[in-house]
Amino acid sequence: KHRRRTSRAQFKVLESAFLGNPKPNAAVRRWLAETLVMTPRGVQVWFQNRRAKDK
Repeated sequence: KHRRRTSRAQFKVLESAFLGNPKPNAAVRRWLAETLVMTPRGVQVWFQNRRAKDK
């Protein structure tokens, strides 16, 4: 499996969602994944990495 980089458009949406809520629930992650053409797991990992970066 190949690692997918997030596009700038995806990053902007994910970043704004993170600023609103750094720990989204499964329903929000699923909605983001469908909107951004990502997997829910990919969205979950992005949020995990973003929270780690904040520390």
